[in-house]
Amino acid sequence: MAQEHEMGVWGGIVHSFGDINSSINSFQFYQTGGGVFYKYNFNPRVGWYTGVSVGSTEGYDNISEDVFQQTRNLDFRTSIIDVSTRIDFNFFSFDRTKPKEWFTPYVFAGVSGYHFNPQGLYLGGWVDLQPLGTEGQNVFGISAGKSYKRLQLGFPIGGGFKFALTENWAIGIEGNWHILFTDYLDDVSTTYVDPFFLELGPEGELAVIMADKSVLTSDIPALGIHGRQRGNTQNNDAYFFAGITLSYTIVNLKCPPPSAKGFKRK
Repeated sequence: MAQEHEMGVWGGIVHSFGDINSSINSFQFYQTGGGVFYKYNFNPRVGWYTGVSVGSTEGYDNISEDVFQQTRNLDFRTSIIDVSTRIDFNFFSFDRTKPKEWFTPYVFAGVSGYHFNPQGLYLGGWVDLQPLGTEGQNVFGISAGKSYKRLQLGFPIGGGFKFALTENWAIGIEGNWHILFTDYLDDVSTTYVDPFFLELGPEGELAVIMADKSVLTSDIPALGIHGRQRGNTQNNDAYFFAGITLSYTIVNLKCPPPSAKGFKRK
């Protein structure tokens, strides 16, 4: 039986890892997400998946166990709109119409385009951070360079388990890790910039406030000084989706081709 066309939805959690969300404590601020997808199954083992997912992620330095992060005291949140295409590979043959082929683990890899918009807390509200250039992106001559783009590419990789419920319906669990080419999902990457230079950019006064929220401690020298570490440039940020999938597959009974015997073309 042909089972090429599969459509479904997923729902679950969204979280990120980066300069702010770098510890296990950050999991307490996971957010929810979901999406829809279509998959063309070439055969019971291989399928081509295309989907749209939405969610959000946030993080706070002040809950970290790391003293540097506690002193830095930054925070962020961002929405994520993700469009992905990928190839899924089933370890076992998966055919809903066959009793012995009702379950399989699977893995996948692909490419995605996503939009994000990091924001920071200010006076009880959220402020868009990218237009401010908190690491000097809007100031000519600052080494941080030009502003980062909020529309970028990534590589989704992951896997899961899928179970047939009926000939048409299937349920599964899936983890989807997105490798990114940006270190600015949380608007933190390089070094602090002298407030004098930040004030030269658009909305310079607000940029100064959002760039440095550090608090003085006895463990770490004062932050916010030009050239002092603000983020970690060694690793890019990442986000992941994890949740439950529910899909419906159109099952068509393929008719055998007419035999040569007794079949005459007019």
